[in-house]
Amino acid sequence: MRPDEYWKNFNLGTELDISGRFLFNGLQAFHEMKHFAAEEDAFEFLYSVAVGVERLLKIAIILTEHDTAADQESFEKSLITHSHQDLALRLREPQGLKFPARENEFIAILGRFYTSQRYGRYSLKSVFVPTQERDELVKFLEKHLEIKIDTSGWLTVTRNERKHRKFIGKVVSKIVNPVHKIIEEEARRLNIYTYEIDCQSKASKIFLSKKFDFEDEDILQAELMAYFLSSEARGPNAQLIRDLIKPLSFDPALEGEYLAALRSDRKKIAVLDELESHYEDVTNFKERRDLLEASMSENLTYGEEVEDEGIEDFEIDNSEDEDAK
Repeated sequence: MRPDEYWKNFNLGTELDISGRFLFNGLQAFHEMKHFAAEEDAFEFLYSVAVGVERLLKIAIILTEHDTAADQESFEKSLITHSHQDLALRLREPQGLKFPARENEFIAILGRFYTSQRYGRYSLKSVFVPTQERDELVKFLEKHLEIKIDTSGWLTVTRNERKHRKFIGKVVSKIVNPVHKIIEEEARRLNIYTYEIDCQSKASKIFLSKKFDFEDEDILQAELMAYFLSSEARGPNAQLIRDLIKPLSFDPALEGEYLAALRSDRKKIAVLDELESHYEDVTNFKERRDLLEASMSENLTYGEEVEDEGIEDFEIDNSEDEDAK
C-alpha cells in the first residue's frame, strides 16, 4: 500500500472516529444543559461540535482534492484553517455540497466561535462582550424556533427542553450527514475503507446510527431501571445487590434527581456529596465497596451455583483482563 493510500485509509479513518466523538460529546453537552444562562455550557457545546465538523470537512476535502502529483506541502498548508465556511465552499463545486440557509448560519456561528470567540476571554476587551458565544447560540435558537429565551431571570430563566434538543440535533445532522456521505462515496471510489467505524465507538452513534439526540439513552435508563426493580432481574448482579448490599438512606423525595444522576455526569456531582455523608455511617466500608465493585462486573458468578451466602460466595471472571496483560 502506497503512503498516500495508507494515509487516506487508516489515518483519516482514525480522524473520522475522532470527529464523531467530538460531535457526540458536543450533542451530549447540549442534552445535559439545564438552561441557557451559563456561557460555559454554550462554550462546551460549540467547542466540541466546531472541532467535530471542522475535522469532518477536512477529511472530505482530502479524499476529494488530493492528487499524488500535487505539491503535498502546499496542499497540507491549505488545510490549516478554522474557517468552517471556507472549508465547506471547497466541497461545493466538486461535490455539489450546499447547505440550507439555517445550516449555513449555524456553520458561520461555529466558524466565528472557533476563530475568535474561544480565546476571547483572554483579552481585556472581553469585559465588553462577556457572553458572546452564548448570546449567538441563544439568538439562533430564538430566531428559528420563534421563541424568547430568558438568560437573566433567577426564577424565569428558560430551561433546556426537548424541542431545543431535537432542533439542535436536526441542524447538526443536516450538516454532518451530507459531508459523511461524501467521505463514504470518495472512499469507495478510491477502494479504501476510511468510513469504517467501530460499532462500539461514540462515533458509531453519529455515523452508523445517525442519531443526533440522546432521547434513546434516557429511555434505555428508564427501561433498565424498570427491569432491575422487577422480579425478572434474577441474574448474578441483581441477586448479589439484593442479598448482600443494604441500601443507604437516600431521600425518597429526591428520587428524580438520583435518576437524572445516572445519566448525567454533571448531576452526579451533587449526589456524590450526599453519598459521602452517608458513608460516614458505614462501618464496613471496604467490604461494601468490594461488593459494589463486584456487582458492576460483566463477568460475575453468584447465585444458584453457590451453597452459602456471603462476601466470599461470588467470583469474577478476569480471564479477559489477564489475556489483555
